[in-house]
Amino acid sequence: MFTEQDYRNYFDELENIFKKALTIYTDLLNEIGDQSVRNKLHPLTLESSEAFRFIRTQKGNFSSKTT
Repeated sequence: MFTEQDYRNYFDELENIFKKALTIYTDLLNEIGDQSVRNKLHPLTLESSEAFRFIRTQKGNFSSKTT
């Protein structure tokens, strides 16, 4: 059985992974001049952004249920 701290650590790690990916995608989008490459990266950035928001929401929901 997982402890409350295990779940918090899990959500923190997931959040950090998506935050790093978003940072990389955003930096790439800002530096790339080739429109075709930008068009391919943009959906990846949107998906990562949505996943990041979902993780933060779930982390918040979990934290509010355990307190």
